[in-house]
Amino acid sequence: MNGLGEIALLGIWAAQWALGGWLLAASLFRLRRTESAMVGLGLGLSLQPWLANVMAHAMPVPVSFWASAALILVAGSISALAFRKSLHLRPSAGQWLILVVLTLLFNAIGRGLGIFDDYQNLPTISLMAAGDIPPHFALNPALNFGYHYLLLLFSAEVMRLGGAFPWSALDLARGLFLALPLILAGMWAYRLTGSRLAAFLTGCMLAFSGGSRWLLLLLPPSWLQHISGHIMLIGSAATSAPNLATAMVGNWKIDGAGPLPFPFAFYTGVNPPYIMAYTGIASSGALIMLLLLLTAQRWRHRSAALVSAALIGSLAIANEIAFLLLGLGFVIVVGVTAATGPKAKLRRDVWLWIGITGIAVLIAVLQGGMLTEIAGTLLGGARAMSSYFDTTPIVVWPPSIVSAHLGSLSILDPSQLAAGLAEIGPVILLTPLVIAWGWKSLRVGNWFESSLIAGSTGTLIALFVAFKGPLFTATPRLMGDWFFVCTLYAVPLVWIWARKRADSWKIGAVTGGLAATLGGLVLFGVQLAAIQRPVYATFITPMDAKMSAEYWNKLREGAWVFDPVPFRAPTVFGRFTDSSPSWYTRSPAWQSLTDAPDPQKLRAAGFAYAYFDSDYWSGLTPAAQSLFLAPCVKQVGQVNGIHSEKDYTKDFRRLIDLTSCN
Repeated sequence: MNGLGEIALLGIWAAQWALGGWLLAASLFRLRRTESAMVGLGLGLSLQPWLANVMAHAMPVPVSFWASAALILVAGSISALAFRKSLHLRPSAGQWLILVVLTLLFNAIGRGLGIFDDYQNLPTISLMAAGDIPPHFALNPALNFGYHYLLLLFSAEVMRLGGAFPWSALDLARGLFLALPLILAGMWAYRLTGSRLAAFLTGCMLAFSGGSRWLLLLLPPSWLQHISGHIMLIGSAATSAPNLATAMVGNWKIDGAGPLPFPFAFYTGVNPPYIMAYTGIASSGALIMLLLLLTAQRWRHRSAALVSAALIGSLAIANEIAFLLLGLGFVIVVGVTAATGPKAKLRRDVWLWIGITGIAVLIAVLQGGMLTEIAGTLLGGARAMSSYFDTTPIVVWPPSIVSAHLGSLSILDPSQLAAGLAEIGPVILLTPLVIAWGWKSLRVGNWFESSLIAGSTGTLIALFVAFKGPLFTATPRLMGDWFFVCTLYAVPLVWIWARKRADSWKIGAVTGGLAATLGGLVLFGVQLAAIQRPVYATFITPMDAKMSAEYWNKLREGAWVFDPVPFRAPTVFGRFTDSSPSWYTRSPAWQSLTDAPDPQKLRAAGFAYAYFDSDYWSGLTPAAQSLFLAPCVKQVGQVNGIHSEKDYTKDFRRLIDLTSCN
């Protein structure tokens, strides 16, 4: 951030939605006095970027950022005045301290890691901060980028209002979005058990639980070799080792992993631990589902239903899979209640929730994001042709567990099934207890909780479908709700179940918990080393950062920037390029321009600027370099020799204007 003024403005903006959310939580919902502050902060954190997204369809981006925060404060103030007799604001210093510590910890770790699609997230943040909402594909603005971008939008707000770099804004946003759900999960567990220890253990379980690929190390070597022979590694796993058996005793080779490498055996391509959620989603979906769990059945007045509807609508751009599965769960619950429950109760309760769901679906279809693109694909026409993602599902047989590392694992192949179950981890053993609790919730009329649990069983659909192209390795997210629900309820339900059981059962429960969390604990230990080595991104250097500080969002509006590193220029300048049909491939036209750049050809292709480094420049022929000495080429800016590790006296970043080269 550039100065105290911008920090103060960012603080005023955040104070509006945080206080407004707190007032909404305390006045509209029957919460414990110690719950309202954190729940209110979560409401503001979720609803403000969602409102900004909706408002940005009709007004300039900075106005939508401020107006959405002010609207939450106004709504909270009106609600507080209307229900002032029941208003109790009691902040807990301990909760705020835990939140600050966890936020700073996750932020510090994130600053040292450049993993998980920063090449995708940072350009999108920069472009949204410059005004592109809903976002388009940074490397081809003709395509709509239907992504779950709630977290990225919040990061864009921090960038625009606080004068932060996109990588700094993303790290801060991830830190907050990762920290708050852990506190809310503890609150939920305390409601169920009345135990602070159970609340603490629930937060730990959510943070560290995941797949247990490392269990394969306990097999005899010949068995592991046999399983390895039935598996083909894909993605980053394929670059880590030639086969699974070799990878299991080696490191996971991934860009931006920090000073210490991650052991391959302790990660998973199906159910990664929460503390590894340094992605474009992070835990935004989990945050909203926890807020709904804590509030959906505790309305003081039916006006609180509007907040619930807005939360469900925001879930659609935070995690569209969770949104769809929640809808599926609601359909299941309504069907079961209609078949088995009192008709009067169904008539009294169901219509309000049908209305809430209907409003949320309408918002999801219109607001932008993946579900808007899916709706466009179903309707056909120009919208379907202009979408980055192909959301058409493919029916899979035999049923398979898709791992982002091990590929499709058939459940009919014993070797692949063993690997798939290890990828998932022991947390699925809680499924019977969770289903029993869901049935109990349904019988007492807890519509949201029973819908959440019922919807998680719909993840079995993931065994029979896959997607094309970039979405293939996103298929494991279809199972994410199942894992989330089992993890969230693991400690509370086992705690209740084990109270009157013998010590041997309690020891077994603790052993299962350790097995579920060991991988996450190992990975967390590796992450801590990253705190000591902050980075920008794998494709960003201090020279790029300085250039961004001088020229971000200052180039001609709508101008394209040519850059041999395609995702660098959109990140640095907040302007599009036109290089690629996807993040992973380059168009032939762009490749030919890169191999033999000519200012006039670049201008004819639509580029108004060019940005390159010394390595690219020195790789050009003298004839190609001479073309950039033409009178029409004007140098806008250049940064020389800034490097953190060694003296690059001849290194530079150069920005040139091509608009006169017609």
